[in-house]
Amino acid sequence: MDNDDEEPKLWVTVLLLVLGALVLVALVGLALWYAERSDTTEPVVAPDKSWGIVGDSPVHKRKL
Repeated sequence: MDNDDEEPKLWVTVLLLVLGALVLVALVGLALWYAERSDTTEPVVAPDKSWGIVGDSPVHKRKL
């Protein structure tokens, strides 16, 4: 009755899928934690309003 071509039991397959999902979640969490901790970029500074077209309105007023 013990056949080598037999598929694994359902609970073994479910257990392996759950363990695989847990490993993936743990790796993503670890990667996000590391990325947050090693962030060395400086914050973006808002440009001065007196420079360029920063203060221009996107809608032009109609002059009659």
